[in-house]
Amino acid sequence: MEVVRPRYSDPFGGVMVDSQVLEVSDEQKSLIRMILDVCCSDSQFADKAYKAITRVLTSGSVVVPEITSLNPGSATIGDPSFTLHVMGSGFLPGSIIVFAGVEEPTTHVSDSEITTGVNMDVWMGPDSLPVMVKSPDGVLSEASTFVFSAASSGVLASPSIKASAPTPAIKSVTGSTPPVVKK
Repeated sequence: MEVVRPRYSDPFGGVMVDSQVLEVSDEQKSLIRMILDVCCSDSQFADKAYKAITRVLTSGSVVVPEITSLNPGSATIGDPSFTLHVMGSGFLPGSIIVFAGVEEPTTHVSDSEITTGVNMDVWMGPDSLPVMVKSPDGVLSEASTFVFSAASSGVLASPSIKASAPTPAIKSVTGSTPPVVKK
């Protein structure tokens, strides 16, 4: 059974990649809020729109993480568990590795390297999975691909996640490629 989560991009989660921080006075914020309260269909919608508008105006640019390589970039089913090193740029303290759509415990080594553990006991068959980095601002890098190769013999080729392992929780990650989890 395959579970595919449709791609969802929060229209209120906008961030600026190349913009300066703007000073917005309390009076301007009050007027923005008043306009939204009058124009929006309900107070929750008005509140979300207000937060999105003030974030875009006052946040300025964000750092977009970029992955240049994965070390290792692949593993063979049956290999021991290992540490995945993600190399690139724009990795800030609080950046998170998103492995197959799941936010993983991440260690910040430097602005160009972060790491996480990969539990090989979970993987049973060959698969190609997206690896991304999520900045503390919620901005995702482009995906790199990690490949699980089939063992030479004695290992089932399908399914890719062992039935005895807990199914990873799929979290909504704005702007991400939808993960596919095979059971």
